[in-house]
Amino acid sequence: MKASSLDLPRFGAGTGLVRTAAIAARLDLDLEALGRRAVVIAGSNGKGSVSRMLASLLRQGGEGVGLFTSPHLAHFNERFELSGERIDDASLVAIEDRVGAAIAAHLVDHPGDQPGAFEACFLAAMLWFHESGAERLVVEAGIGGRYDPTRLLKAPHAALVSLDAEHMPLLGTTLREVALDKFDVAPPGGHVVLGRSLERERVGIDRVAAGKGITTHWVGDGYELAKSVDDLHGHQLALRHAVHGNLDTLIAMHGRFQLDNLEVALDLFAAMRPDLFEKGWPSLIAPALAHCANPARLEFLDGQPGLLVDAGHTPEAIRAAVAGVGALLKGRGALLLLGVSAGKPVATFVDAIAPAFDDVIISALPDGVPANLLAAAYSGQNTTARVRAVADPRTAIALAKQEAGDRIVVALGGLFWAAAIREAWVAATPPPCVD
Repeated sequence: MKASSLDLPRFGAGTGLVRTAAIAARLDLDLEALGRRAVVIAGSNGKGSVSRMLASLLRQGGEGVGLFTSPHLAHFNERFELSGERIDDASLVAIEDRVGAAIAAHLVDHPGDQPGAFEACFLAAMLWFHESGAERLVVEAGIGGRYDPTRLLKAPHAALVSLDAEHMPLLGTTLREVALDKFDVAPPGGHVVLGRSLERERVGIDRVAAGKGITTHWVGDGYELAKSVDDLHGHQLALRHAVHGNLDTLIAMHGRFQLDNLEVALDLFAAMRPDLFEKGWPSLIAPALAHCANPARLEFLDGQPGLLVDAGHTPEAIRAAVAGVGALLKGRGALLLLGVSAGKPVATFVDAIAPAFDDVIISALPDGVPANLLAAAYSGQNTTARVRAVADPRTAIALAKQEAGDRIVVALGGLFWAAAIREAWVAATPPPCVD
């Protein structure tokens, strides 16, 4: 199904943790009991990739894993997986009906205490996992951590994958404040794995962790000799664990940043299943990662021409995507499709993207930055670029297919743009012939 069956605002009234807990109680859902077998993945970028890597590792070890991620690209069902299979439409509607009834009852007793869409989505996922008997839950946090519904799980394991200037000033006015907001997803006495980009805030985070009795594990302390060899048809990663030695693995997820994500996923796996980590290094780990994918995260869709699409929507993610595209293309020509959501830092995005692409087709979604304004900003940054503004993503794709030749088409600018481009591209591209 394309969207949730519940008609709820994006954000609820106030912070909502007490409300979410009360609605869970109406559903006879014990979030803390569920949380004892859960891990929560927070951070600015890389949450989805880490979640999928970790879920694959746990499944390879024989566990039935519930995976909750957000947002989705084309279908709402993408957010809910159990043992690698998405929830079907009928089951999802039935679960949402029960969550909707609990919300309605809550509003009768507490008028105006309106839940938001993510609260309901989280509760639907937890209810499905509980009733389906999931042995392990891998849960991606929403925005932040301090007031995120996933905090109610009090999961013994958590990760803070990366740090970027996002959702400011909602989460804080400095990177340290954003980091500490996200860090609050971990309960007192918990264990948190922290990615390399958090190192700049290490002193402050460790001080807060010590006060709460939280154990921190910094991935940079455990891995060395990391190497990433990436091309359009596979990504070879090599790293060395300080105790267990070398790991060489081929994955389908592109970008140098996936090496950092892999370190976080591996350290979470080691904390959650030390037996499997020690016994399975590297024989269990490599096959678990081989088919791991995260759509529209520097994803390559082969064809004539091929499409390289990335959903990065923060400044650091945009810069990483541009670097990743350059590494993948290895001098091959590219034609850029660009669109940016309203409210994003257009100048920062264009500063990162424009020097890398001299041929660009610009468009917009209905709630995005107008194409003519984005085109003017791009031309101002790259005065020699060929820039064209078109009406919509489908028109952009049709023009790109007509003009690309042997170049790769690249789509950058944000999540909603990437989702629209990917869906329209798949619809406009015939499936490969099979003999």
